Amino acid sequence: MADPAEPAPGSAEGEKTERINDAELSLKGINMLLNNGFKESDELFRTYRNHSPLMSFGASFVSFLNAVMTFEEEKMQMAFEDLKATERLCESENAGVIETIKNKIKRSHTDSQRSGSAAVDRLQRQIIIADCQVYLAVLSFIKQELSAYIKGGWILRKAWKMYNKCYNDITHLQEGGKRRAPQQQGVPAPSSTSDPSGQGRSSSSGPSPSHRPDGISPE
Repeated sequence: MADPAEPAPGSAEGEKTERINDAELSLKGINMLLNNGFKESDELFRTYRNHSPLMSFGASFVSFLNAVMTFEEEKMQMAFEDLKATERLCESENAGVIETIKNKIKRSHTDSQRSGSAAVDRLQRQIIIADCQVYLAVLSFIKQELSAYIKGGWILRKAWKMYNKCYNDITHLQEGGKRRAPQQQGVPAPSSTSDPSGQGRSSSSGPSPSHRPDGISPE
């Protein structure tokens, strides 16, 4: 008989234990790496490698550093496989996000906040893919072969195109946010009937040149 205090598989409590903050865990792993905790950082990233693209990229990055520092063929091959696995994970996640956005657009055009969050996630995955391609190019250059140089240059070109696409998408999102900000704040447009030069003021604001202050006509 199962313990009543233990959450059942698939329950809400069980799902909460599976949810992680990948940004905080990634920061923790990088801090470990910078403070000579190479082994601890590697264990942390590999434990949560399949939980998110960010954690998968962290594990691949540690594997890449290990290969570059040791120049061992086995570790370089492992880093290559880890980076390719992260790249495939991000590509599959991108495909799922794109389909979700298409379905939401078909159903409704009002949920702009969720679509914006999905766009940010998509950009994050694309940047991770470009980073993986840069590291794959470095691993190719380390081999110091003509064919490896050609392959590395081709991979770098792919990474540059991905970075450029992400830059254009981010710029487009920023411009869209700037255009929506005044509309959301309800700033009224300046009226065309206003007279900023003050020429439309009434002539009664000052004495008429045909009347003296003492009420006597100049004639």
